[in-house]
Amino acid sequence: MGMQVGGDKGGVRNEPNVVPMIDIMLVLLIIFMIVTPVITAGFTAEMPMGRNVDKRAEDAADVVLGMD
Repeated sequence: MGMQVGGDKGGVRNEPNVVPMIDIMLVLLIIFMIVTPVITAGFTAEMPMGRNVDKRAEDAADVVLGMD
């Protein structure tokens, strides 16, 4: 097989196997990439019209807050 470097021969390795987790994350990413445009394309919202709404003055002064 392969050449082994180091003193530990045939010991138990404490490394978690992350390959299945990466596979699942990639599948979920692909699913979300496919489903998101379908959901947003079918979504339409009608904004309610307000009653007795005063027009806001266009020349209103902006308030700027600062921190010392």
